[in-house]
Amino acid sequence: MRSLITYLILLLGVTNLVAQNPIKIGVAGMTHGHVHGLLGDKNNKDIVIVGIAESNTELVDRYQKMYGFDQSIVYSDLEEMLDKTKPDAVLGFGNIYDHLKIVELCAPRGIHVMVEKPLAVNMDHAKKMKALADKYKIELLTNYETTWYGSHEKLYEEVQKGAVGEVKKVMVNDGHKGPKKIGVEKEFLSWLTDPKLNGGGAIVD
Repeated sequence: MRSLITYLILLLGVTNLVAQNPIKIGVAGMTHGHVHGLLGDKNNKDIVIVGIAESNTELVDRYQKMYGFDQSIVYSDLEEMLDKTKPDAVLGFGNIYDHLKIVELCAPRGIHVMVEKPLAVNMDHAKKMKALADKYKIELLTNYETTWYGSHEKLYEEVQKGAVGEVKKVMVNDGHKGPKKIGVEKEFLSWLTDPKLNGGGAIVD
């Protein structure tokens, strides 16, 4: 998550301002497991979480006990959170179907958006999201988690140096035992396996 935030800083062109004015982050949803990477990164001084929009009070209480964020920054409604906290960027950690709604609310307010992979549940949603991002000139980023792995960066550096010779073909074998077997939270699993909310079920992820 640290590398993602660094990329977000560069993307927004605010590198020189971060030391004095950390990027104000809003969190849209907490049901995606990757939210732990953000909430658990307490030493990151480049950002400050100014608002969290999550209607599941049981989940909020559980994560508040784990990470110690102030309950005063939690809202049950995304639109209210945006208007009261005015974040610079919003990170979406909910179901994929809601990605469009996040952009619909953030783009007209000039708020940049990051969502977890995939970008959208279908092409129609994706085109609408792109149109909104273009119209309101916001950055719309999809977080492909493996992009930020240090091992991938190291491999890229070695290829650029010519240490592995000319690359003619890349084969990737990746995956895990499935969301249930690796123990994702129940709130994550409930929509991750839903074809509507995730655009095709867990295999899409």
